[in-house]
Amino acid sequence: MLHLYHSNRLERLAEQLADILVVPLGNPLTAETLVVQHQGMGRWLSLELAQRLGICANTNFLLPAGFIWQLLRKLLDDVPELDRYQPAQNQWWLFERLGKPLSESCFSPLNNYLQTDDELMRFQLAGEIANCFDQYLVYRPEWIRAWQRREVAAPGDGWQALLWQELQASRRGKHWVDLQHQLHEAAATGALHSERLPGRVCLFALTSLSPGYLDILHAASQWMDIHLFILNPAEGYWMDLVSEKEHSQRELASKTDALYLDQGNSLLTSLGGQGRDFFSLMTAYDPGSWDVFITPEPDTLLHRIQRDILLSYLDDQAELSPLDPNDRSIEIHVCHSPMRELEVLHDQLLDRFRLDPSLQPTDILVMMPDMDTYAPYIEVVFGESNELAAIPYTLSDRSQINESPVVALFLQLLTLAGGRYPVDQIISLLEPPVLHRRFGLEESDLTRIHHWVELVAIRWGRDGSDRAAFGLPVTGQNSWQMGLDRLLLGYAFPGEGDELFNGLLPCAEVEGSEAQILGHLHSFISALFDLEEQILSSAHMHVWKDRINNVIDRFFDPDEETVDQVQALRSAIARIVETATQAEFQGTVTRELIISQLRQQLSVPASGRFLGGGVNFCALTPMRALPFRVICMIGMNDTVFPRDRQPVGFDLMANSHRVGDRSRRADDRYLFLETLISVREQLYISYTGRDIRDNSPLPPSVLVSELMDYLDATYELSAEHSVSACLTTQHPLQPFNARYFKPDSRYFSYSQSNCLGAEALLHPSIKPAPFLPKALSEPDETWRHIELNQLIGFYLNPVRYLLSRRLGINIATDQALLERRDPFELDYFEQGELFVRLVQGTLTDLDRNTLLSVERARGVLPHGVTGEIAFDGLVDTAKHYAAVLTSLRKGQQISPLSVDHTHDRLRLVGRLEQIQTDGVLGYSYNRLPDTRLLGLWIRHLVLNVSAASDVIPVTRWLSQDGLLTFYPVPEAITLLNELLDLYWQGLMQPIPLFPKSSRAYVTHLLQDKPRESCLKGAYERWFGGFAGYAEYDNPYYRLAFSDGEVLNEQFEAISERVFGPLISAMEMR
Repeated sequence: MLHLYHSNRLERLAEQLADILVVPLGNPLTAETLVVQHQGMGRWLSLELAQRLGICANTNFLLPAGFIWQLLRKLLDDVPELDRYQPAQNQWWLFERLGKPLSESCFSPLNNYLQTDDELMRFQLAGEIANCFDQYLVYRPEWIRAWQRREVAAPGDGWQALLWQELQASRRGKHWVDLQHQLHEAAATGALHSERLPGRVCLFALTSLSPGYLDILHAASQWMDIHLFILNPAEGYWMDLVSEKEHSQRELASKTDALYLDQGNSLLTSLGGQGRDFFSLMTAYDPGSWDVFITPEPDTLLHRIQRDILLSYLDDQAELSPLDPNDRSIEIHVCHSPMRELEVLHDQLLDRFRLDPSLQPTDILVMMPDMDTYAPYIEVVFGESNELAAIPYTLSDRSQINESPVVALFLQLLTLAGGRYPVDQIISLLEPPVLHRRFGLEESDLTRIHHWVELVAIRWGRDGSDRAAFGLPVTGQNSWQMGLDRLLLGYAFPGEGDELFNGLLPCAEVEGSEAQILGHLHSFISALFDLEEQILSSAHMHVWKDRINNVIDRFFDPDEETVDQVQALRSAIARIVETATQAEFQGTVTRELIISQLRQQLSVPASGRFLGGGVNFCALTPMRALPFRVICMIGMNDTVFPRDRQPVGFDLMANSHRVGDRSRRADDRYLFLETLISVREQLYISYTGRDIRDNSPLPPSVLVSELMDYLDATYELSAEHSVSACLTTQHPLQPFNARYFKPDSRYFSYSQSNCLGAEALLHPSIKPAPFLPKALSEPDETWRHIELNQLIGFYLNPVRYLLSRRLGINIATDQALLERRDPFELDYFEQGELFVRLVQGTLTDLDRNTLLSVERARGVLPHGVTGEIAFDGLVDTAKHYAAVLTSLRKGQQISPLSVDHTHDRLRLVGRLEQIQTDGVLGYSYNRLPDTRLLGLWIRHLVLNVSAASDVIPVTRWLSQDGLLTFYPVPEAITLLNELLDLYWQGLMQPIPLFPKSSRAYVTHLLQDKPRESCLKGAYERWFGGFAGYAEYDNPYYRLAFSDGEVLNEQFEAISERVFGPLISAMEMR
């Protein structure tokens, strides 16, 4: 017999189910069969039954389709274990068939589409056709029967009918419609195996069943008890109620008929269309019916709405008594972004925990239409909080492709093979431990590898022939092959020479044990290139299975954290091959199709973590609206929910809707209604309602708008504002907005860091505490031994030197992105380095072609004629420089000058090289930066202090600025001692010496400009602006001087002390 139980509370339905299950089946070893809409419902129901019965065991939770197929196998003979007409199998058969000639004229629309001969497009088309066939089998069985009789089933069905007939002849098995017909024939002749049926089956909280499924249930109910537990939003018969839209449509058709139509509660009729059709189909079988409704007390706005829906009140019948201004049972929050939605939600949940100590995280359900978009923000806000206000949570319904780094890495591997092999993407492949561990690399090795590939100018391409495949000239420049060969050759023949070996320029950057790292890198690149040979060709499915597993074995070394992710890849390809095998697919497929199928398999959301503890975050899916004390719906944005799937143009059901047909949009509308009746205490809704760029308003989901309109039309809270306006909170753009931390404000936040940020904005005059409240103690004696290069390094950035050398604070900067494009021009620094080499080559009489060959092998020149033009332009300038340098170089080269200078227990040691009897002569192509100028000055002072009497202590430097000259400095010892004293002071506290800003200040000062003008020039360099780079942007300066206001009297004194003598002694011409 068919038993139907109605209630507006899932708990009451679970209670009724428990009362039934208390009565044991005839055979105590027989498992109970419970049919649920999805596994999440099964988990909730098992917990409910265990709570009521003390245990829930020996129970099979089945999905509707699997249960119906199992039922048919019990009642009939010769029913296969698996349905041979599943869409996934049909897709493979149709894919193979569409690859063959379609000669009939009715196939012309398909032939036009298939002209591109794109395998992936053909497979996708096969999938759409297979989905249509599946819908016809379930919802239009008479069409299938008509096609089998070679009859027209619907207008324009010609080519679909022919394909179906071929499909059925090829598959040689019974499909759903055949079995349904066989069932009725067997029932009429008494040939059903009713003795195989269990004593009872319970279907719990299903939101929809096709007419064919209901028909089979009704037939089976003659020999077994079938209990249907239905979540019904309204008691009484409401199947004849219509929405306002339907009423208007009927009124346009016939005003007389419209007089007999009832509208009822607008939320019920507008959102409940799918449920109304489902209940209409069920009641047609006249089952025994039990009503166990519970009428909520109208003590809160939420409960009033639930009561209105339950009793199907018309909007004007609803109680109009004033609402409690403190009623928080329904809230709507408007934010600027998904991140802000999660930040606001976090604070709102903390507030609810504070106000209600009985509320637990497991009492809260958070649903969203777009899980993949919101999941990263959930993990940031809820998963990485270092504050005390951490909330435990569980995140479900994420797909492997979005959650698993290994899956994403594997798909990237397959996609890159046979492509351009851009250096940035290839090196990024090595970052995950699961891959670099397989090739014997450590995470610490990656920085070195990054440096190597940048140094040898690898950009893209396997080798010269690989570049030719992309229509470019055959050249190995900037390819992987040339770059790796240069590194290997440099290790084999160490040295700094510029001699070519078989057209290659050795790069002597790899030393000692680093050769192992280079070997592992070469092994990885070779494996990647070998992968190209393995997967670019088409192959049969069983070959692809072996290929994929081989790739996994070759590239991945999983640990406990990643072994499940690797297994997910193996399972995905196994399922794909199994489906194709079941479809008897015999063809070959390309890599692109395999990647597409893997993406599809790995994009299926997994619900295994649902109800796993803590706040439950999950996707908005039908019948996911389980009873919770608090239900939050976030991301309720316009066009996102309800979701709408546009049918393909050849879907014959699109223009012939019937009662019982499924619709994604109708499913979502009914899901919203189910959520309204499932929440027990508080309904929380949020959406992105403000544009983050210009603050313009953005509309919410149409369902949220309908709810707001219903509230405004039905209830009243104040004369000044509508109910929806009172329930809606418009949140500021930033979480540290001062409104969150003001007393008596409707806004609040529990974030301590945001509170500090708001306080800083409100009180900008409060200066932060100094980085070092007092000076450090003097360093030990070993610090008094100072290398010359250390002293110069100190003055490049005194603050960085103190923080890194004494305090061990090294601020990591973002590693420069590797350039994947071929060089089209020389950048600023490359141009300067190339120029120095050209000048040196010119001075040593190397010819132009030799120099060009070396620089091409180095990989910095643009390809082709463009590179030659840039090269020749620098050669002409280099010749001019060489001539000038030759004319200036009058002295004789002498041995390097040893430096050993002592001052107040500080000892400066080192060597000065490239010294001549007439001093130091150097050059650079680019302008001389302030830091390098300061280094030249220190070396010049040391030259003056340490040079023998036969050496003229003069320093000359040729650059784009001209010829800079430092003449002999009589007070060199005093100036050098002052620099040493300042160095010792800088080892104990940050000193405000900043090369760019300090030089700007002193330059203006020596021009007799007013102090204000001098400081203005310094501030332009310090804070940047239109003057360009801000010196204060240096992270070490920002850490030591957090307020930035350090251009004070001490800055002036130290700047004048260091740069005053330098600028005074400098001559530029």
